[in-house]
Amino acid sequence: MKLRQNARELVLVEVSGLGILLGEIRYNKQTETVLFALEKASFFDLYFPCAVVYDQQKGAVVHPHIVNTMTTSSIRVQRSRVSFFVLEADLAPSLRAQYLELINSFIGLSKGSDKDAGGRGPEKVDAPAHTRPRGPTVVPLDKLKDGKGRQGGKDEPDDRQ
Repeated sequence: MKLRQNARELVLVEVSGLGILLGEIRYNKQTETVLFALEKASFFDLYFPCAVVYDQQKGAVVHPHIVNTMTTSSIRVQRSRVSFFVLEADLAPSLRAQYLELINSFIGLSKGSDKDAGGRGPEKVDAPAHTRPRGPTVVPLDKLKDGKGRQGGKDEPDDRQ
């Protein structure tokens, strides 16, 4: 059985050469913690990294990092290149709100969707219920037996010669 990354947390990290990044770290909560992933693992993945810059008028502002144009999922960060990190519980609420707003604008979620309320991060979004194909989920075999789904059966004449 393959272990999957089933937990995630927003983290602010300073990576030498990249600057201050705000992104999501994912880990398996059965075998590790977010601290283990950041302190002990040689590498960790940072999903949708955004640059955090300071503006004189606005304060701390979150912008998509240039590296987002080069990847569609995550970047792998070497732990030895990280100077410091701040976990989600200690982040300023304004940074978290800006990050979630960016994520929602990139994946095109509407304000009233279920994913917007509790979820975050670029994930596959299910199609709305009204666009899903409708019909019976159980196909009666009697209808198939009458000849609709039958091809190349023994009772049919063979046209090949």
